[in-house]
Amino acid sequence: MVSALTRSPYVRAFDDFLYKPSYFVLIGALTVFACALGAELFTYTCFVLIALYLCFFGRDLLPIIPLVICSYIAPSRSNNPGVNEASVFSLGNGGLYLIVLAALLIIGILYRLIRDPELGRMSFLKCKRKLLPGMLALCGSYLLSGLGSTQFAEVGARNLLFAAIQCASILVLYFLLTGTVKWDKAPMAYLSWTGMCVGYVLLAELIFTYIRYNVIVDGIIDRRAIFFGWGHYNNMGALLAMMIPFPFFLTGKGRYTGVFYISGLLFLGGVLFTCSRGSILCGVVVYLISYTISLLHSRRARANAAIHIFTALLGIVIFLVFYDDLLRLFQELLEYGMDPAGRVDGYVAGWKQFLGHPIFGATFYPVDYPLYTWSSSESFIAFFPPRWHNTLVQVLASCGIVGFIAYCYHRIQTILLFLCHFSGKKMFAFVSMLTLLITSMVDCHFFNVGPVLFYSMMLAFVEKRLSH
Repeated sequence: MVSALTRSPYVRAFDDFLYKPSYFVLIGALTVFACALGAELFTYTCFVLIALYLCFFGRDLLPIIPLVICSYIAPSRSNNPGVNEASVFSLGNGGLYLIVLAALLIIGILYRLIRDPELGRMSFLKCKRKLLPGMLALCGSYLLSGLGSTQFAEVGARNLLFAAIQCASILVLYFLLTGTVKWDKAPMAYLSWTGMCVGYVLLAELIFTYIRYNVIVDGIIDRRAIFFGWGHYNNMGALLAMMIPFPFFLTGKGRYTGVFYISGLLFLGGVLFTCSRGSILCGVVVYLISYTISLLHSRRARANAAIHIFTALLGIVIFLVFYDDLLRLFQELLEYGMDPAGRVDGYVAGWKQFLGHPIFGATFYPVDYPLYTWSSSESFIAFFPPRWHNTLVQVLASCGIVGFIAYCYHRIQTILLFLCHFSGKKMFAFVSMLTLLITSMVDCHFFNVGPVLFYSMMLAFVEKRLSH
């Protein structure tokens, strides 16, 4: 019966739809619907139904890429678990239903792996995964975090759970996607369309937040009011900055390259309005680099002089016409300037924690220093510890020299992935990865689940599709 269904023209038509840009429009619309109206359960149900279709009838599992990252950014502000302990994610208010959906999804994936002779079974296990050794080493160091420290006796169980979540975010999707996608048939631009989808969803969420929650007060942006169901302005800024390179990959495709240049500019504008200082600095550089690569990479892009002139003139006109308004709008951000906001003291404390526990660190929970935490929910803080706002300090303080060596091993493998068989088509993903790594030097994005989920899927795509 399953075989007969897969031959149905309706099934084949839907299968084709999942690999076209219109699919990303649907996923983006469902995500914005959830975030704006608190319809997470409806959106997640739709996402799981699509994923189950893929498991039972689909060509492969490539279309789960936008589902995963959009699931992360779908929660509404009212259901932020870091603020509202009675959110839809609590067991009594939808959490049990979400567990059922997750269980169905796991069953569907296992079914595909067992029944599919081409992508499942031993073919899946024997799939070559270049980055797997480094990822396993890093995950091992996470799980050993705090071993032997006095702190471990107090928070060992919670620390192990947090470490397991970090391991899952960096490893599971990479391991799954590398083996369950027919990479020779995967559209080369699929990752970039995912980036476009995520970028516009984030823009829509940002605009909705500005309008709905009165972010601008007396002509001045109050960035403390910029938060969502999944994070605040720094989280939004970093993730949106990571999406800036992807429209530029698409400038070499199709007739309407101007749409993609304007999209890149809009994403940069969105980053500016997150008022995340680290993301803004990085976003401006990423935009210029991506723009330059697109000009070098695509003849079509170089030939489209009109859009380049329009882009430059638009930026100049907006700056000149609204100069005074922009200064007032971003007054609070300008007053902050380059003030590290206590980060330096935190870095020193993290270094001292490492020196006190140099081998395996002292767990992901700070020992003697009251790290800043945005969440006001005690249960959320107990589950998700405050972090050190710098990847290297975080690894050293939490996992010691063992973690630092493992991280360096993983990082060398990822850099070699991009530099070996070097090509322009890999550069945009490389710039996106660098955006995550650089912004993580002043924030904790590499230890936030969402950006690393995208990072994991991006590495799988680059290794299996863009490196050949």
